[in-house]
Amino acid sequence: MIGSAKAPDTHAIPRMRRMVVGSAILAIAPLSIIGVVLTSTTWGEALFVALTLAFATTLLNEWRLDGYHPRAVFLFAFTGVGYLYGAFMANSPISFMPFALVGALLVMKFRTRRALASLALTIVVMGFGAVTLLTHAPTPNLVLHFVVVPAAGTLYIIAVVFVGELAWQLVREVERAREVESALAVAEERVRFAGDLHDIQGQSLHVIKLKATLARRLLEDDPQRATGELDDIRRLIDDTVAKTRELTYARYEIDLVAELENTRALAEASGMTVTIHTELDGHAAPHPLLAHTLREATTNLLRHAEPSWVTITASAIDVEISNDGAHSSGEIQPRGLARLEGRIEAAGGVLEVARRGDVFTVHARIPAHDSAASDAPAKQGSERR
Repeated sequence: MIGSAKAPDTHAIPRMRRMVVGSAILAIAPLSIIGVVLTSTTWGEALFVALTLAFATTLLNEWRLDGYHPRAVFLFAFTGVGYLYGAFMANSPISFMPFALVGALLVMKFRTRRALASLALTIVVMGFGAVTLLTHAPTPNLVLHFVVVPAAGTLYIIAVVFVGELAWQLVREVERAREVESALAVAEERVRFAGDLHDIQGQSLHVIKLKATLARRLLEDDPQRATGELDDIRRLIDDTVAKTRELTYARYEIDLVAELENTRALAEASGMTVTIHTELDGHAAPHPLLAHTLREATTNLLRHAEPSWVTITASAIDVEISNDGAHSSGEIQPRGLARLEGRIEAAGGVLEVARRGDVFTVHARIPAHDSAASDAPAKQGSERR
């Protein structure tokens, strides 16, 4: 059965957006509050600046990597007029912060000329602040409050927004990389399935072709032998059909050690934390149905669950697979495991499926397989990743 990779974590980017917005607010809000308290001369002035800043901050809730609502331009103009008025009246120099915040968010949309756009925004803020020097007698204090501090504050706000945007973009790229890795894992599984199918049918079809050619030649000279060849062809076809059906329903014999590595690769490609404990000493070969149980359980958790971790314990007589994706699982025992249960019981074993909270566990136990020890060295002890 061909596994299907787990869907990417669609909640990672929204979580990152909340973290970025929260970090930006924590970095900017305290300075804004201090600035309002220190620079406002009246309660009305302080209230106006506070409301303007709160209004501008609402744009943070719409912070996106791919653009903003058109009202962002209105906010930019509104906060700019508010700061221009404060500079004209030579009061509330801190009113540059709402204007700089909205401007910084818009500057981030310039992918190729972001540095130039940041410089332009800083110059505009300085220019608006310099209006106070036209309406009031220039003093070092006015230059400091309305030109130097706003310029430095604008650069600080741009830096805060840039760091947040960069972190957000990195998370999105990681999510995209995980999607590609998961797709590659599924493609690898399909190639493996195609290889198994080729192993089953390739040689049989070649032999059938040769025997059919021979039977055709013998039809006139040796009909009895030709009939025997045709009987062989029929047996080969029946055997190939049976093996193909077994492969289609995941009944073809597979190796437990190899399946452990395949499960690790698929689960890690889907972003899960994988822990594998093995107790295979090579003295007893695990029953092939244990490997089929592991494959079916892996397919189910990739298709029907969204676990963050999976733990596998395997020995010569049992295999147990646990994961924390039960909250998103549909049914407690999918059909594939239900089919395996009858075959495991026929082999003298038992299959148990349990859910405890968010943890879903599949445990299969079968007496030691009656065959010679494997030539390949088995994995011992426990390994973690």
